[in-house]
Amino acid sequence: MDCPYCEELEKGYFEVEGEKLGRRILFESSNFVVFPSLGQIVEGYLIIATKNHYIGLGEIPTELVGELEKIKNKVKEVLSRFYVAPIFFEHGTVSENKKGGCCIEHAHLHAIPVSVDIFEDLTKNFKPIKISNFFSLKNQFEKKVPYFYYENQKGERYLFELFNIVPSQYLRQLVAVKINSKDKWDWKNYFGLDEMKNTLDKLAGQF
Repeated sequence: MDCPYCEELEKGYFEVEGEKLGRRILFESSNFVVFPSLGQIVEGYLIIATKNHYIGLGEIPTELVGELEKIKNKVKEVLSRFYVAPIFFEHGTVSENKKGGCCIEHAHLHAIPVSVDIFEDLTKNFKPIKISNFFSLKNQFEKKVPYFYYENQKGERYLFELFNIVPSQYLRQLVAVKINSKDKWDWKNYFGLDEMKNTLDKLAGQF
């Protein structure tokens, strides 16, 4: 299966529409990398992704959960210093047919420095389940029920089980609408390369 994240890690650079645009990794640990998202709804939008290929965060080995937690906290600290405290989310894929609105089937967590909270927007259509850590995602993966993971600026975490098909990039859509940037929700149509460059310039060496 083709995976853009795996290809980028192997090549050492990312490209857009065939154009090589260099290295965008801001931080890497033993098992994770942090880089600015393609499709910057706002400047400072980061992705935390696994180095090895897993279909979603629910599939990562138990021994990596603590490492993910530390990196998430570091990302929050850095973004809070340079922008505002971020929200985190994942379109929780559990199989090739149950993608949770995800369009890149490689485990990754979105971190967006925005002052809005989309919790109420989510509860209009989905039932929230309060959780305390990433182990709940592993349990969800074992159940084979796709999900949304959402964490607000206060660190409150929620799981929303998905029993029907949801639109691709659903959570990105909610954020974009909330900040009056609905033309930027689809990364395939809005790359945000200028914002990405600014993110790289501002956050280089901060991890």
